Amino acid sequence: MSGHSKWATIKHGKAILDAKRGKIFSRYSKEISIAVREGGSDNPDFNPRLRLAIERARAENMPKENIKRAVDKGAGRVEGQMYEEIVYEGFGPNQVAMMILCVTDNKNRTNSEIRSLLDKNGGTLGSAGTVSYNFDRKGIITVSLPDNIESDDLQLQLIDLGAEDIKDLGDNIWQIIVDPANTHSCAEAMSQLKLVVEESKIGMVPKSMIDLDKKAFERFENFYDVVDDHDDVQEIYHNAQQI
Repeated sequence: MSGHSKWATIKHGKAILDAKRGKIFSRYSKEISIAVREGGSDNPDFNPRLRLAIERARAENMPKENIKRAVDKGAGRVEGQMYEEIVYEGFGPNQVAMMILCVTDNKNRTNSEIRSLLDKNGGTLGSAGTVSYNFDRKGIITVSLPDNIESDDLQLQLIDLGAEDIKDLGDNIWQIIVDPANTHSCAEAMSQLKLVVEESKIGMVPKSMIDLDKKAFERFENFYDVVDDHDDVQEIYHNAQQI
């Protein structure tokens, strides 16, 4: 099992408890619309990316009408802004590798703003391929464990389900890495093991980590929050961990 990751715990808590509901709903609306357009179907049964996006939105209690509107927008049934995905690669403080996924209706504006944001806060924007070689596309499933569960037995069960890595995030929260094609089926199987699936998504997982002491890690946390607050930022993947 991978070691405890304080930052992952912080990020998990933020994702679950974040009070900025409007921004969260906006992010999922964009994600759903993009999933419909890129996946070629507005039926989640035939569009795995859309299914996962809707599941994540529901987990955040996004209203049904908001989800439907986002699906309709992606399918072109209602007028609205046309979004496109952009992935920025670069470095944060202490050369932390970062992949920043954005969804925007104005690529030139977002390019300028993300570059400026990184430059002003101790980061550097790189070109395509600068850091992506250090990340793999994986299914990422975050679960809550019952208090009375036997962790060793559970690990063996998860490996049988296809877990490639298991990370203890603390507070009875585990993050399980799986083949991206099996994300949905693995999440459903984990529910049958009496685990609460907090989040299920496809994302980028670093192949190697960079260790930061407490002071350097806090600086990175602040940098992360500044970037994450940008309206066009959907996800941030990085390879920082506190030692």
